[in-house]
Amino acid sequence: MPESVSAILLAQGSFDGVAATAEGPPLAFTTQAMAGVDVGQTWDVTAGVLIGPPIVGVPAERAEWAFGVPAGSPIVAWTHRDRVHVLDLGTGRELSLDGQPELLGLAVHSGRAAVVTVSGPASDAEVAVWDARTGDRLTEFTLWLGHRTAIDRWLLHATPATGSLIGLPGDSGLSLLDVERGEEITAFPPAYAVLAPTPDGLVLVQPASSALSVHGIDGERLAELSAPPCDQLAANLAGGRLLVAAVVRDDPSTVLAWDAANPAPSHRVKIPASVNDLALAPDGTLLAATDEGLYETDLSR
Repeated sequence: MPESVSAILLAQGSFDGVAATAEGPPLAFTTQAMAGVDVGQTWDVTAGVLIGPPIVGVPAERAEWAFGVPAGSPIVAWTHRDRVHVLDLGTGRELSLDGQPELLGLAVHSGRAAVVTVSGPASDAEVAVWDARTGDRLTEFTLWLGHRTAIDRWLLHATPATGSLIGLPGDSGLSLLDVERGEEITAFPPAYAVLAPTPDGLVLVQPASSALSVHGIDGERLAELSAPPCDQLAANLAGGRLLVAAVVRDDPSTVLAWDAANPAPSHRVKIPASVNDLALAPDGTLLAATDEGLYETDLSR
């Protein structure tokens, strides 16, 4: 039986989204409505404190913002009023680009921190890659995503572990793209998924009817985690182990967690409200965004 653990309230408020760094210092970024204005905030997960002032205008929709550490210092990118804003949180330098893409992500292009934008229509989608520090367009290419745009999800990345790779969801499948080469390297069946680093390389975690499947990016099935139907997913490498967390579809205030080396869940986390979004930091901290607050749970033990 999984160990039952309680979630600790980190901050009150209505939180819509949360993302965490895949490597390095455990940092997180959240979005929430504050006094009628959407804002983003950066967190030191270890200390449980905010870093810097709120960033006004970061939208709640996860397809419209991205957070990670592509190369060097943490970066957040978001769309607002027909512009893409890119903020280097380490230096405080901000730049903006023209456009209102449907999806945003982060990658590494030839050693540079890069922002990836995807614009429709899905039958002839345009992927553009921008230098996150200069705003220079590094490359662009087109691809077919299916008959409909993929605005219900977001680009998959876990920078810097994913390097030049991003996951792009579409109604015809989930494509893994190499943005340096400008081409698809492999595809998976269409399903919600997350990318995560492991000691043996990148993996893709996807829900199935009664399990969570862990695949290598070459398509090899590496693990099958027993699970009820789940919606939100998070995964990360912590202490040399791949940790996975998921929200139970029929009980959206319950999160199950796994050490991916064992098919049975290791923890059951009860959150005091329905979960809007999940993230796992590289120190094993689970973060849950809800309408009542931001909650954390240590899954590293």
